Amino acid sequence: MKRIAALWCVVLPFAAGLVAAGEPARYALRYDAATRTMHASLCLDRAATLQRFSGDASAPGHVEDLARSSGAPLQQGGDGWSARDWRAGECLRWRADLGRIADANARSSALRAAETITDPGGWLLWAANVAAADARVDLPAGIALSTPWTPEPSAGTTRRYHIERTPPDWLARIAIGRMSETTIQRPGGRLHVAIGGPPDPAQRRRLLAWLGRVSDAATTAYGHLPLADVQVLVIPVGAQRDAVVFGQSTRGEGNGLTLFVDPSRDAHAFERDWIAVHELSHLFHPHLGARGAWLAEGLATYLQNVLRARAGLLTPAQAWAELADGFARGRAATPRGDATPLEQASLDMERAHGYTRVYWSGTAYWLAVDLELRRASGGRIGVDEALRRFDACCLAPTRSWTPQAFVERLDALAGTDVFARRWREYRTLTRFPATPALDTVDAAARAGIMGAGGGDEAEGEGRDWNTKGTKERPIERKSLKHGAPEGRGFR
Repeated sequence: MKRIAALWCVVLPFAAGLVAAGEPARYALRYDAATRTMHASLCLDRAATLQRFSGDASAPGHVEDLARSSGAPLQQGGDGWSARDWRAGECLRWRADLGRIADANARSSALRAAETITDPGGWLLWAANVAAADARVDLPAGIALSTPWTPEPSAGTTRRYHIERTPPDWLARIAIGRMSETTIQRPGGRLHVAIGGPPDPAQRRRLLAWLGRVSDAATTAYGHLPLADVQVLVIPVGAQRDAVVFGQSTRGEGNGLTLFVDPSRDAHAFERDWIAVHELSHLFHPHLGARGAWLAEGLATYLQNVLRARAGLLTPAQAWAELADGFARGRAATPRGDATPLEQASLDMERAHGYTRVYWSGTAYWLAVDLELRRASGGRIGVDEALRRFDACCLAPTRSWTPQAFVERLDALAGTDVFARRWREYRTLTRFPATPALDTVDAAARAGIMGAGGGDEAEGEGRDWNTKGTKERPIERKSLKHGAPEGRGFR
């Protein structure tokens, strides 16, 4: 029993202290488009001797005119507020200048948007010990809202949502403006797409067709999307060299994906994109923290190639070549001699700009695990099947896992020791991992990884994964949060 309790604490360090019983808290939000201001109230059914409220560390600088509906006083301290003798049914009211918040964030980014984009952690206050809330949002006519919250049945300009609380340092993104909205339904879930601008009809059709193919690619992992509701925010940023210039996955208060695009590019340019599949691939693993960045980014980088090959967006030969080129870049980016262990490089990744080594070392881990699983099981189990089993039992959007707990659970689900054994090996590596030559990989394993026909096409390519790659584009950096509006936290 002690071992189970300890694991529970490792897996659920945040949610364990929250109260989910009874009616959730209730938000009423009203947006004023003329002033770009959100008027908010939070009502609680339970009385409390002392009730505390907080957002993230920036909230005290963004929340204005905070008051209790009873007229009783509030005390501010640190990054929050407290209220004594809170009454059942009482409400907290405030306003936040979202325009000022969004403009301040935009000044620190090279990517600008016409929409008002903020992290709700900076202005949406939560009551202590509350795990979930329902929200009603009143919007002006013609104004759309993109959030990671779970949509509930709504009517007219009033939107209703359910919000699951997450740690305050998990990034979320909310956009308000004149956007085009669509829901893409796929087995297992829905992508709630909001396109800024909005684009002209031809651009909108092209973007939606591309996102449809991206979502189809995600379902090739194990037949369905891993999460029921995912926010997809598409922000036009004008003429660019690439169709998609930046992507970011977020987990705060739900799962989201933001893509900065040049909507004027043709369909072929979007077909060549890998960023959207990379970011969508982060849905297949839980939040792993900075220490697990090499696992998280490695999995997304591995799947961005595998899933595109399965969906026909790449040939299997092209996918193997992309992996070969990435491994060559990762090897070249790993310091020779006195390099830090991979886990420490993950912790230092943003400060030291060590993205290439971290991403591609992690990719090498997932490939090695996939090959060993398929070899040991006669092709019955691979990384995709292990992730499917994890999805079925354990993939909750609000739950954070330590890297060790994650790989040990994958081993338990797959009946193996390969995930944890390889994890212990790779996390301490001070060199780039060894990667096999392609012609030494079993054809059945190649076919199982890339899908039908993958073995034959890959074998015909004849690439050696230890040869120097020919592409120099820093693909792993384009999808990072580094330099993005409000970027903070890890997936």
